[in-house]
This record gives sequence, C-alpha cells and structure tokens, in this order.
Amino acid sequence: MQQSMSLAEALHALGLLGRSLPRFVTSVGGSGDVLDVVADPRAVRNLPAALRLATRVVPTVHAHLRVVAFVDGVATVAVDASAGGLPAHKLLSLASSRIESVVTSKRLPYGSVRVLPGAQIALDVQRLLAERHPGYRVHGMVFHEGSVWLDVEPAEAPATA
Repeated sequence: MQQSMSLAEALHALGLLGRSLPRFVTSVGGSGDVLDVVADPRAVRNLPAALRLATRVVPTVHAHLRVVAFVDGVATVAVDASAGGLPAHKLLSLASSRIESVVTSKRLPYGSVRVLPGAQIALDVQRLLAERHPGYRVHGMVFHEGSVWLDVEPAEAPATA
C-alpha cells in the first residue's frame, strides 16, 4: 500500500518530530523526485558558533533532497543545499552530533539517522516506523511533487504449527 504524506506527517510517523515542522523550516515543496526545503537557520537554538556567524551573512538555506537508494528499509537521501549561492551541503557533517542528540532524546534506535559522506543522510525508515507502528514492513520511500510516499504493508504473521 502506497501512502502519500507531507514531510511533517512523514517525520511525525517516524517519531522524528511532533506534528509540525520545526520553526526554522519556512517552506516545503518540490517537483518530480526532489523535495525542496527552505530554512532559516537563525531560528535554530544552540547553533555552533561558526554556523551562527554564517547565518548573519546568509540567513536562508535552500535544500534539495532526493532519495537515491532504498535498501533493506534504509533510505539514502542526497542533500544539495545552498546558502547565498554557496554549497551549504558541505557543512552537513557539522549537524551529525545534533542529529544524534535528537535521535537519542526521542529514544529512537541509535544509528537510525546517520550523516554519510558525500552530503547524504541514511534514514532507517523500517526501524523508525517499527518503533511507533510495529507490524509493518516498509518496501520503499520516494519524494514526489513535494510529498513523501511510503510503500508499506502489514508484516506477515509468523506461521503457527
């Protein structure tokens, strides 16, 4: 069963957010298989000093996200971000510890969200969904026209003798 949802709904279903996007996300859209996200990093609390300084010069980040692979329940999302024409996605590794702290604070499985080399994020959709909605198997995840599409079905019950 394929299910279409907004980015906020998808992140909520995976336990990564409450019901709405963080205040620093100012818009979400997209076309084709690219999800476009615009953010104002000045609204992020406890931003590292170097990034805080950069936001004074360039206050808006435009990110283009694309699912480049889905294997064994894990979506690999490529991130192409720019701020004032500069390649902001190269700073993604600086967010790694922040992402880990959010995952830990929400008591989600360790390693279920990881920053990878090459400006990519590994999102273990299967493990995250199983934490909140056990009994479902995820077969795929894509972005389409500004929405997140999950291909899920109930997991098969174990055979009884």
